[in-house]
Amino acid sequence: MTRLAPLPPAGPESERPADEPPAADRTPSGWWHARWVMPLALALGYVLNVLFRLSLVTRQDFPVVSPDESMYLVMARILAGRPTTEIPGDQVIPAGYSLLISPALRITEDPVFGFHLIMGINALISCLVLPMAYWGMRRLNVSRPVSCIAATAAVLAPPVVFYSQFAMADTPLPVLVLAWLIGLHGLFSEGTLSRRIRFALLAAFATGYCLLTHDRGGVIIALTGLVLLVALVLKWAPRIATVCALGVLGVMFVLKQLMTSWMISQIDGAVPSQVGNAVFETLENTRLLRRTVMRMIGHLWYFMTSTWGLGALALVVCVCAVVSPRFKLANRVVAFVMLALLGGIALAAAAGLPNDHRIDTIVYARYLSLLAPVYLLVAVAALHHVRGRKRTLALGASAGIVTLGLTAALLHMSSKQWGVSWFILWGLPDATFLSSLSAGTWDGFRPLRTTAAALLVLAVVVLLRLLGGSRRPALATGAAGLVVAVFAGCATVAVTANITRPAVETRYGDGSGFIKGAGIRPGDRLVMDKDVRWELRMTTAYMVLDGRVWTRALNAKDAPPPEANVAVVTLFDKQGGLPGSWRNAPAGWRVDRFVEDGEYVIWRRG
Repeated sequence: MTRLAPLPPAGPESERPADEPPAADRTPSGWWHARWVMPLALALGYVLNVLFRLSLVTRQDFPVVSPDESMYLVMARILAGRPTTEIPGDQVIPAGYSLLISPALRITEDPVFGFHLIMGINALISCLVLPMAYWGMRRLNVSRPVSCIAATAAVLAPPVVFYSQFAMADTPLPVLVLAWLIGLHGLFSEGTLSRRIRFALLAAFATGYCLLTHDRGGVIIALTGLVLLVALVLKWAPRIATVCALGVLGVMFVLKQLMTSWMISQIDGAVPSQVGNAVFETLENTRLLRRTVMRMIGHLWYFMTSTWGLGALALVVCVCAVVSPRFKLANRVVAFVMLALLGGIALAAAAGLPNDHRIDTIVYARYLSLLAPVYLLVAVAALHHVRGRKRTLALGASAGIVTLGLTAALLHMSSKQWGVSWFILWGLPDATFLSSLSAGTWDGFRPLRTTAAALLVLAVVVLLRLLGGSRRPALATGAAGLVVAVFAGCATVAVTANITRPAVETRYGDGSGFIKGAGIRPGDRLVMDKDVRWELRMTTAYMVLDGRVWTRALNAKDAPPPEANVAVVTLFDKQGGLPGSWRNAPAGWRVDRFVEDGEYVIWRRG
């Protein structure tokens, strides 16, 4: 995918393992090149990265991102055999991620300990980026040391770590995308029939589980199905391998439908997710075309800056691979799906996000984060293979031009929106970190400072590669990759300290603080008035792990469900006292206590 200069010809994959470089690229024997060294290094790196992630989330006891975390956690508790409860928005989203974390909720009835276990599962899943990234780099004929360094940079990247600090489906997606691309690359590379079938099954399963995990999987499965159908017609791969992959895709699609139907049957009033409908409705509305284009540019700009210009470098390489016949079929196919997925998700997110007057809706970070590791890896692989100072400079300059062009387009189309839109720090982690390097503050959106900082990192990486010239490409690329890895680790720590931890601290009253102050006991069944703080209602749906939560308009006309034994209402009129907080309280209910933090009145039956 990233061969920008001719490399020594490699024999067919049937004559050497897929992860072995060509004979001409092999270095002399030595202890560093022994077979046991790299597996040991990867295993040690995996353990250290898991411990690093766990150290970042030691203070997280409850969900803080509403309604996303609550939706996944509600489905996880149902999959774990816990009592059903209401789901935010009454919409059932794909439950593949909830299935992965559900074992944590089978082990314990304590919601805090259960959340700690989920953070541990997240760390174990997220750190799989390390071996998968190494495998991907080896398939691109990058040397072992450089592959290990690049994989380390990928697993430490803030877009990979940040979302794994929450109970959200973004945790497994980067791993699944890497597995998907490696599978496609192996399917369309030369090799034995059995090997290509295995790669086909890997690609199809990863694609299907992406669909089970998030709506973005719909874009991935559509792309994969299209590529496999074209491959079947043009005989790009053994037909039996292609047919097997299509069969697995079909099975996974049916499984997703069955899982959604079962989940809907378990939750009263639940309906399927309406995200896909919102996307198509917006795309069909010509009056919203400019807004959609503006957002799409904003999302692409954020992706390029959050990958410090290296994403733009990889974008240039992928375009070259698609249009140039010098690249092998496997590289061209993978480059095409990488470009198509980048554009497809950016377009779908731009159309599907609501009109909520938030800056991060225009320049959204989350939906493209699953592509950050693979774009970083392709950029490093390109720098490893490129030969000649002029080509290296041209590659770096092209990445800079792409980033600057997106910046100019973003400022032209949306600069008037900044003053009338909300700045939500959680939604802009990477951009705010980059701008803080010069501004010294995390309290605003500064796109020009963000772009300047990203391009400075890109310039340092390209300069380090230039210093190595054509004689020491591996050493120069390894040094550049090491700089990226260190910068990624520092950025991740800074984002955690300035965004993740403050978010948890400010939501204590909606999590453990409310459960303790309200005297909620195991097995309690809560009915909460619609006037109660929305974030509190979302969080409590999980925190009452062995009970149940309903939302009703208690001070209007709704009666509490017969099963409820606790009611939560807001004290609006202090002159009426605590008994006046629930005007229509049925007989048998009494005031239990008053929670000053939020001014909630807790009623109990009996």
